[in-house]
Amino acid sequence: MDNVNCYVVPQTTGSGRNIFQGGSPLSSSLPLLGVQLVLIVAVTRVLYFLLRPLKQPRVVSEIVGGIILGPSFLCRNDEFRQLVFPPRGEPVLNTVATFGLMYVIFLIGVRMDPGLAVRSGKKGVVIGLSGFLLALALTAMGSKGDALAEEHDVSKRFTFLFALSASLSVTSFAVLSPILSELNLLNSDLGRIAMSASMTTDGIAWLIMVGYVLTEAYLVSPATSLWAFMSVAALVAFILLVVRPIALLVIERTPAGHPVDETYVFFFLLIVLLVGLYSDIIGTNSFHGALILGLAIPDGPPLGTALGEKIEAMVSGLILPLYYAMTGLSTDVWEIHWGRLQLIMILAWFGKLAGVMASSLYLEIPFLDAVSLSLFMNSKGIVEIITFTFFVTNKLIGKHTFSALVCSSVLNTALSVPLAGWLYDPARRYAVYKRRTVQHLKADADLRILACLHDESHVQGTLALLEASHATPQTPIALYLLQLVEIAGRSAPVFIPHKLRRSASRVGPAPTSTDSDRIINAFFQYEQRQPEGAVSVQPFTTISPYSSMHDEVCRLAVDKRTSLILLHYHKRHMLAGGMRAAMGLRVVNRKVLEVAPCSVGVFVDRNAGNVGLSAFILQDHSTSSSSGRSSLSGMGFRAAVAALFFGGGDDREALAYVTRMARHPGSKAAVIRFLPTRGIKDDPADRRVDNRAIEEVKALSARSKYMNLQVQEEHVGDMEKIVEVLRGLDKAGYDLVIIGMRHRWYPVMSANGL
Repeated sequence: MDNVNCYVVPQTTGSGRNIFQGGSPLSSSLPLLGVQLVLIVAVTRVLYFLLRPLKQPRVVSEIVGGIILGPSFLCRNDEFRQLVFPPRGEPVLNTVATFGLMYVIFLIGVRMDPGLAVRSGKKGVVIGLSGFLLALALTAMGSKGDALAEEHDVSKRFTFLFALSASLSVTSFAVLSPILSELNLLNSDLGRIAMSASMTTDGIAWLIMVGYVLTEAYLVSPATSLWAFMSVAALVAFILLVVRPIALLVIERTPAGHPVDETYVFFFLLIVLLVGLYSDIIGTNSFHGALILGLAIPDGPPLGTALGEKIEAMVSGLILPLYYAMTGLSTDVWEIHWGRLQLIMILAWFGKLAGVMASSLYLEIPFLDAVSLSLFMNSKGIVEIITFTFFVTNKLIGKHTFSALVCSSVLNTALSVPLAGWLYDPARRYAVYKRRTVQHLKADADLRILACLHDESHVQGTLALLEASHATPQTPIALYLLQLVEIAGRSAPVFIPHKLRRSASRVGPAPTSTDSDRIINAFFQYEQRQPEGAVSVQPFTTISPYSSMHDEVCRLAVDKRTSLILLHYHKRHMLAGGMRAAMGLRVVNRKVLEVAPCSVGVFVDRNAGNVGLSAFILQDHSTSSSSGRSSLSGMGFRAAVAALFFGGGDDREALAYVTRMARHPGSKAAVIRFLPTRGIKDDPADRRVDNRAIEEVKALSARSKYMNLQVQEEHVGDMEKIVEVLRGLDKAGYDLVIIGMRHRWYPVMSANGL
């Protein structure tokens, strides 16, 4: 029989005896809670810092931190336990943790997008169902009959055993999404499939929960079951018919780009409390009510983002670790006896592994990716902890079984997630494609460019570079426009292919309400001003974390078979002086450069779109039928372009791009080749390839009357001479300078390059 602790909760603070009067501040609830919070956060953060290089998710460090603080280790010392975690402090800790967790679950619901399972196609549904059903079958067989007879603190009721088997077989979106986010895999193909599959199992789990509540009510009486069903239906109806229309009305009344009024945010935070209270009254658990309420709130800005900002920092950063720590404080690893229960958990793990792998291979997912996906789908976290806590609170399991379930779940996640992260490399998909470049394009092939824009400030420079790239019906350009938007108020990334609206763009810019509309409309207008077939524009938007946004960029480049990815430099000169840096774009640029399947150009607009290459103004001119070029191309655009050629693959790619620009009637191009002076050795093989490329450009320029290109050679013996030549470019008045990135092999160049 469990021990019962009887005590009186003391005053909160303020009236006790202080240390100068011989008292202890920890005898009051508030100082004690403060010490507990500081200790829990400090321990879990240190563990997360230590375990992060091993790719351990945060949930592991937070639960392990609670286990270390609990009776398994530190609280085995009675003095420490009575001082820091006395029994009288448990109600306060539990109340604060449960209160905060309700808002965490609500926020998870807000950020979930149920439509992801539909948009992802059949893969997510098939994989989710196969993994769940096979795991459920194995665990159900393992727990039927007298299989758990030796587990004395486990209920033998059929409904509970089925609920236990289902909880071990489910993979929840709330568990998987943070793990994939920490590993920067949200935008990967595997990440999308995993999130879609987890949403499928979440739907099944919610139906099982409703069935369990109704079955438990039926055991009391059929009338009670009917009332329970009507109560759950009333909750769902209230949320869908009252709360969701109010949320949509709030979004409609909030002007684009403006924050949601604080009154509305407070209203929805208050509704969470009311729904939680009602859910507890009807026996469905306040967490389930908060989740349903969150699902009814549209994700993303403005409302979803505003609610996330209010809840995230305090609740997710402080209260969630507290809840995990409370789980660890209730876990004693020294009292676990290994028996049939652990075998059932192994069956659940194996069933999930086999089910997901079999369906993945059937759907032609590569073997290593299938193994990684099956391991990710075995992740455990907040949903399992809530379920186990519900079981022990309702005396369906004892503390020994609770400890075994918690420790097994932590061990499962601690082994599965790092192994899956080690096996899966998103860049592997891009590496199998032959690297596409501008210099290897056929003469009659279209130049496919993927231009990545962050905001409206990037539009003018991109249009100028597009015009300089010389698009004609004979040498067309296919532009794939990708707007990069940082995710906010969502858990799952969103990829939006925009509908083509060329008919609307013929009449000029229409009044639009969003940055995305204005950006897309500007490029559609440019497309309409070009000769038919010269330029085609396909716009897309990705809403995702900067840490994994490069996967979306590279995936689109592979799908569209682009030869050039155009990125904007993360720093921008401001008109009032100084520079503004977007560090998120820097992360995207670096990762794209590492794994891109084609050439990458980083565009540095040093003039903030006011002079230089970006200075030309788009005007509506009639096209010239004789030349096949618009009068904008012939009259409204002038640019002096230079290529700095030190040698190597990158510079040869830059040379090919400048050669294309030199065909533009408004462009004047120059190639400045840097040759090492006599006595400096270089690579003869590279020198021969470079010489061949330069000679081809000279011959092409000599044969073509439309090409305005000159080749200039500079003999340099040290970096000072190189810098002197580069300073002369400013006097020459070049609008655009193109140069390869890597020159470490160049004999004159210093180790750090330019």
